[in-house]
Amino acid sequence: MTETAYGRPRLRPEVVLGPALRSGPKTVHHVKDARTGCYYRVGPREHFIMGLMDGSHTIEDIGRRYTATYDRRLGPAHWQQVFTMLGRYQLLDGYADDAALDKLRRAHEDKQSARQGWLRRRWVILRPDQLCAALAARLAFAFHAAFLIPAFLLIVAVQLFVWTHVATLTHEATHQHSWPVTVPLSMTLFWGITVLHEFAHGVTCRHFGGTVTEIGLSWRFPMLTPYCRTDDIVLFHRRRARVGTAFAGVFVSLLALVPVMIWWWSAGDGALGRPLASGLLLFGSGGAVMSLVPILRSDGYVMLTHALNLVDLRRESYRFWRLRLRGRDPDARKSLSAYPPRDTRAYTLYGIVSLLLLVSAYAALMWVWFSTLQRWTGPVWAVVILAAETAVVAGVLSLAARGRNGERHTADA
Repeated sequence: MTETAYGRPRLRPEVVLGPALRSGPKTVHHVKDARTGCYYRVGPREHFIMGLMDGSHTIEDIGRRYTATYDRRLGPAHWQQVFTMLGRYQLLDGYADDAALDKLRRAHEDKQSARQGWLRRRWVILRPDQLCAALAARLAFAFHAAFLIPAFLLIVAVQLFVWTHVATLTHEATHQHSWPVTVPLSMTLFWGITVLHEFAHGVTCRHFGGTVTEIGLSWRFPMLTPYCRTDDIVLFHRRRARVGTAFAGVFVSLLALVPVMIWWWSAGDGALGRPLASGLLLFGSGGAVMSLVPILRSDGYVMLTHALNLVDLRRESYRFWRLRLRGRDPDARKSLSAYPPRDTRAYTLYGIVSLLLLVSAYAALMWVWFSTLQRWTGPVWAVVILAAETAVVAGVLSLAARGRNGERHTADA
């Protein structure tokens, strides 16, 4: 089609444009089509053009503003590329075909299903968007400083108590005679807090204008964890909204420990509730800390990523370090020169800290496991077993990495 055929182009109402984020050496914007559920990435110039396609600007208007901003003229070939891209994804209002949109939706769903495997799988339990919308309206007061500041102070007070009384709480949680009652009950309460954690992400995402498509269970070898899909986080223009949505789960989990602390305080020594409350305080606090560790793909990782205005922090950090390790290669040096200094520092530090934490954690785990094994098998067989275990873990992680690379190449194609 020619550029004049579009007159005053306008994106479909279901199309949402996201803010500028960094991905490696590039700046990207996310584009969501709510009709198909698809997310696309475009560069700053495409985003600039699409942002002016609101039905009030002619092609000539957009071209003049583009030239004023980028000091380049949009010729017929450029417009042809733009409209070809918009037509491929059916993003223009008045030019989209229902059958093509349904085909894009099905292709997106098939792509999501193809990612399921024995190393990674998701089970959807709930489609909570309307429920999260209703809760966000009722809990609007919880997003104001008058609630957040006192709640945060309570959380800090409880955590100071927990981490300064670890020995006492551990003794109470482990030295008890009512395991058949306390263990099932504590697991039930802990999963209740976990449900609140996931809904907190969803309600916060809805508060900031996003949609919440799923809540369920996620299997990522070797962990089974609950999840809440808040993919719209990449569309929030305020960094505070993105970081807040990621932090909401931990915040609510820790806030839920305040009544547990009161319960512990009011229960007398020897009462059934005392060891139960001690266990919840320990596991709840420890789980929150683990969620905040940014090398795990959990809340802390998402918070750090969006606090830095980045996406794909882990993947791009690995890519950056692969280039650095090929420092003698002219192509690698050229690619590294495209990274802004701020991003270079972020990827460098993330890679170093991740390696140190992972090596330290694995070494500590191996030492504990070795200390246990050698009492059963002797030191030689303990070393053999741990070496075999390490080889198996390395092989599984290698297979997982190949799978991710294969998915990435398929997506890029």
